[in-house]
Amino acid sequence: MAHSHLPIQHLMKQMENFASDQTNINCRPSWLSSFVDEVADIFNPYDEVGRVGFDCQFTEECWEVGLFLGSTEIVGGQRDGQFIAASFQFDLLQLLDRFESVNRFHFHYQEDSEAAIASTPASAYITIEGHLADLEIVRLNVYATPPEEAGPGFRKSHDGKIDTV
Repeated sequence: MAHSHLPIQHLMKQMENFASDQTNINCRPSWLSSFVDEVADIFNPYDEVGRVGFDCQFTEECWEVGLFLGSTEIVGGQRDGQFIAASFQFDLLQLLDRFESVNRFHFHYQEDSEAAIASTPASAYITIEGHLADLEIVRLNVYATPPEEAGPGFRKSHDGKIDTV
């Protein structure tokens, strides 16, 4: 029984590491979080409500941010399991106003052969890269449809009830 304290010490160390990892999950600088919030406000869904999703990654060159409006998953009925992309309007002039200077501004559209066969949306997005007011460089992608791994923003049951996910 001389070593009975080891499992408890190991457990305590795991708990400390878990707590430490939880505080480091959001390692984005505050200016980037503010930028994401500002750009998210530019989405204007045609339905009454929309849910903006995003992803931020630090690359060797800059912060790369991807934003999209979440889809709705149909639950029950004939269309059970289908994902419906949200229709929206996005004011590009408002987006440009968020940048101090712009180095790159592109529209991308790529028809995916698998998407064409499955009647799912093709990939379309806008990329803008430039300096923000505080001279930080950001590459922003605004996607027409959410990435598959994002999952739905809402679930709509066959009786019309909509729940957030």
